Amino acid sequence: MKVLRRSAAFLLCAVLIFSSAVSAAGNNTADGQVGAATQDASAPQLVLSDSVIPVTVGARIQLKAEPKNFDPAPGRIVWSSANNSIATVDSNGIVSGKSSGRTEIKATAMNGDTPVSATCTVNVSSRRTIPHIFLSMNYKYSNLGDYYYSNNDRTWQMPFGFIRLYDNASQIIGYQYDFARVVFTYGNKDWLIEFWKGQYGLFQLGGEIGVYTKYAVGFGDTPASAYQCAGRDDWLDMEMTLYHNMTDGTVQREFTRDYGKYWWCDGYKVGKLNKSKPAAELQMVTRITLKDEQMAIAFANGMKDCGFLQVGDREQLRDDTFCRDGSDVYFIWRNLTESQRLIPVVIDDGPGGALVSVLAVLRLPFEVIFNGLHALYNVIIH
Repeated sequence: MKVLRRSAAFLLCAVLIFSSAVSAAGNNTADGQVGAATQDASAPQLVLSDSVIPVTVGARIQLKAEPKNFDPAPGRIVWSSANNSIATVDSNGIVSGKSSGRTEIKATAMNGDTPVSATCTVNVSSRRTIPHIFLSMNYKYSNLGDYYYSNNDRTWQMPFGFIRLYDNASQIIGYQYDFARVVFTYGNKDWLIEFWKGQYGLFQLGGEIGVYTKYAVGFGDTPASAYQCAGRDDWLDMEMTLYHNMTDGTVQREFTRDYGKYWWCDGYKVGKLNKSKPAAELQMVTRITLKDEQMAIAFANGMKDCGFLQVGDREQLRDDTFCRDGSDVYFIWRNLTESQRLIPVVIDDGPGGALVSVLAVLRLPFEVIFNGLHALYNVIIH
């Protein structure tokens, strides 16, 4: 019996190996790559800015269509909705949410006598009153884009600057976000450009980029470092888009902050992540224009210190990579985070986790004192 079983196993392995070899040979293309796309890359295509997008009833969001490998007549892209009772679309690609549900938006352009089309799935959700009231009390609302954001000129957070304690204390109030701190020195100042993304309490998810400075006094970036929000002369041009990787495998754009000058480029949507910690289901795509190339190089070195990988150009950008083009830095952030290095406040992982959590709470007042003294020192010296 042993001989028969061994013989059968040998024959089965041989069949599997042969089948795999035949399959691999069939999938290899002439240039040696596996699984090459069957669609002709030179074929006329209409490329939409989004394949899946959310919008709230009563709000609007912009879709864009870019012809590729053909040149339709100007203004000849026709937009249509599969169900106007759920969402409508105008001649400029602006989608308006009408009622809860899902529908398809189609864009069509003519390549000579041949129509070329592309579709986007629109998920329309009802407006939940309490979360929207809560967000409206703290932020401005963009009806075209359907997101909340901070007014850089009039935000109550600005006088408080930024200290590391804020990231520690955020866990106490239910904020579960990832963050990355890019620190560097330029123009006789220490700079901090920090990124955040994740779940902000019960009602909202979002992302932020903050620009902060302090006069370089040899302290570096320590738990006692107190930064001030960047003054107007130090605001930077940037843009930021937050994408959400959904459980069904689709990726939807939550919002886009258009290119402009910011010290705080942020955006929030009513919603909840499936896993609030870590927030890897959120992906931030960003462009930051630094003051000059020297500053961009310093910032890029800070990105490397955070674990970002530098690539040659924008076409090579993937998760947790960046590229520099003169004074512009482009990056995609998804998995890297310093949030897991914080002493957790939430008690878990048995007795050891409980002890660490107690130590974290005891540490908070000492950090307040250290940060306060450092901030006072900066004020007195400068």
